[in-house]
Amino acid sequence: MNLKFRQITFEDIFSGILGLVIGCVFIGGGFLVGNQVTQERATLKQTQGTVVDSLRRRERDSKDKQKETYAPVVEFLVKGDRIRFTGNYQSSRSSNGKIVAVRYDPKQPRTTARLVDFYEDLLPWMSFGMGGLSLISGLRQIFPIYLSSGDE
Repeated sequence: MNLKFRQITFEDIFSGILGLVIGCVFIGGGFLVGNQVTQERATLKQTQGTVVDSLRRRERDSKDKQKETYAPVVEFLVKGDRIRFTGNYQSSRSSNGKIVAVRYDPKQPRTTARLVDFYEDLLPWMSFGMGGLSLISGLRQIFPIYLSSGDE
């Protein structure tokens, strides 16, 4: 392994700085999402709910084709009271009887209830990973020294 120097062009500097900026944005976004999830867990209550029905809606996509979307109707208990709410519309339908995680504000469970996404914990880490790769790539573009393994 030999250390070699290379000449840096304007394009290298520009793409390196762009990679650094994009990496910082991804890492900052990861911290924001992570803090939001932590705050929700500290202030909101989480329980299990059951999908009791599905609502169907027809929409037009960007190519003006009709497609059907479905929203689960979820029911859960708060101090003995049954509370129902409608989740977000998705392309797939949730089966009746499915157990889902629900998060809500104990002061206003009827208006604040929402489904908990199963990938919620993964999202900040994915953002950190993509940001780290972008930072490394950007630094590599700006740095004038590289390792050479051959007798070039």
